[in-house]
Amino acid sequence: MERLKRILIASTMAFMGITAYAQISPIENETLSLIDTNTIKLQSKIYNSNNKSINKYNFADTDVPVYSDSLIKYRLSVLESEISLDYNQYVKPYIDLYTIRRRTLSSKILAWSKYYFPMFEEALDRANMPLELKYLAVIESALNPLATSPVGAAGMWQFMAPTGRMYGLKTNAIYDERRDVQKSTEAAIKYLRNSYNLYKDWLLVIASYNCGPGNVNKAIRKAGGSKNFWEIQRFLPAETRGYVPAFIAATYMMNYSVEHNIYPAEISSINYFTDTIHVDASYNLTALADGLGMNKEELLDMNPALKRGVIPFGIDKVTLTVPYDKAILYASLNTEDFKKSANEKLIAMNKQIAIEKKEKLASKSKHSKSSKHIVVKKGDTIGKIADRYNISVKKLQQINNLKSNRIHAGQRLFIKG
Repeated sequence: MERLKRILIASTMAFMGITAYAQISPIENETLSLIDTNTIKLQSKIYNSNNKSINKYNFADTDVPVYSDSLIKYRLSVLESEISLDYNQYVKPYIDLYTIRRRTLSSKILAWSKYYFPMFEEALDRANMPLELKYLAVIESALNPLATSPVGAAGMWQFMAPTGRMYGLKTNAIYDERRDVQKSTEAAIKYLRNSYNLYKDWLLVIASYNCGPGNVNKAIRKAGGSKNFWEIQRFLPAETRGYVPAFIAATYMMNYSVEHNIYPAEISSINYFTDTIHVDASYNLTALADGLGMNKEELLDMNPALKRGVIPFGIDKVTLTVPYDKAILYASLNTEDFKKSANEKLIAMNKQIAIEKKEKLASKSKHSKSSKHIVVKKGDTIGKIADRYNISVKKLQQINNLKSNRIHAGQRLFIKG
């Protein structure tokens, strides 16, 4: 009976096309053969709470499982989703990227997903939108709220400043709501809902999120009016051609990470139990952090929208994320006495900054009075001027912040008096 069981297992594994980069014997991985339709359907409904202790296939740390195209296609097909999760030659390289070449990144994304995905899912469910849209943030920013693209898109959902303002995200020198995870998520959902009202197709919606509706509309016209992403794909910008396949690949990886021996990284800085508090500009962040038993850096790490580390004036209330127990503590601290104490600390700090600034200006003024300047004449070199005023070339460079020996006629140089 045991021999027959092993033969059945080996046959099932051969049918499923399971291979691995590392040497893995069929007996060591008997449970691989137990993946069936019901198991996969059940797994797709459960929130991804993988942990390295749940290594249900008994993989070794170095094992990098690789599966046949038919099995990957099957796995995608049984994920219950309103979004078409096609598998083809465009999707395959991105699945390889997440499950083979960028496994460390995938592990970190899995860890951060435990923190951010419940928030995304709640917002998407409230808007009656497919929960799978949460995976867009994976390909946009790898779940990094501080991500900034070379062209200036910022935050978890990578909004450009003008687009962000269209969807209610304030951006200025000290406060950037594109980095506020909750607010930017709501803005992304509004954008996606508007796009769906236009296209009625989620793959086109995802494409438009990357390149804008203008480019999608142009591609539809060039494809003869087709609204099938794979038919209009070749008419889209190069980045967008890979964007939808990357989304499908991210969806696959997040649902089948355990099958690929990938687990959430251990990130000590993640606090899964948080709440929000509402503060105004009467609070000094340093004093607030002290009162909450935190340091300012911890507070800023949890609130990336505060670009300069201060609460902006001119905004009635700013929502700050803090550990759950600190939110409870804040309720007892939020008194006029505490505000007064925080303000006194802020005033004292500003006075100290003013004193230091005054001392710096005085020092600069003293330096200016004890120096004189000359105007470089035609034919002068830095060496000649140094000799003329009995000063070293190096000192002359330092006084004038010169990075080389090059000077020109008409240039003003300070000479130590």
